[in-house]
Amino acid sequence: MKRISNEEAQKELDSFTNNMQSINISTVSKEGEPFVSYSPFVEDEERNFYIFISTAVAHSHNMNATKKAHIMFLEDESKSEHIYARRRMYFQADAQKFEENDEREEKIHSLFKEKFQDKVSFFSMMKDSRFYKLSPYNGNLVLGFGSAYKISPDRKILSLNDKGHSSSHEEGLKKHAKV
Repeated sequence: MKRISNEEAQKELDSFTNNMQSINISTVSKEGEPFVSYSPFVEDEERNFYIFISTAVAHSHNMNATKKAHIMFLEDESKSEHIYARRRMYFQADAQKFEENDEREEKIHSLFKEKFQDKVSFFSMMKDSRFYKLSPYNGNLVLGFGSAYKISPDRKILSLNDKGHSSSHEEGLKKHAKV
């Protein structure tokens, strides 16, 4: 595979979520049970993500308990050159629930209206749903085989992880398989 420069990777990163409407979310309960789903999202000028979900769903309970989530944006399979090398960006994130009548709601609701138009007209009827702010940190961008980059919370390329799956990685897999 052709090596991608940090400058090219930064260009890809800058536009990666432009045409995406949903975010993949993974959370863990207090008991350690994982849960994964998705939600439509918006992004503010400070590069935080926001979702609007029911307080009755597992993600809400998990994020309330742990204040954490793992989020991922994933290239559409139909657009990927190779199923094992789908482009993706993922972060760990601090999760913060907006309480009822939070002063930030109006601003975030307007971002949703701008992005999704009439599809968010039901928000006012969803009394058991809340906005969650997801503040990303410890991110990675994968653009293909041999092109995995560490990225900062403000979406800057920090470094290329060009080690790939080294022999030490393979040895680690074998060691864990024997346990």
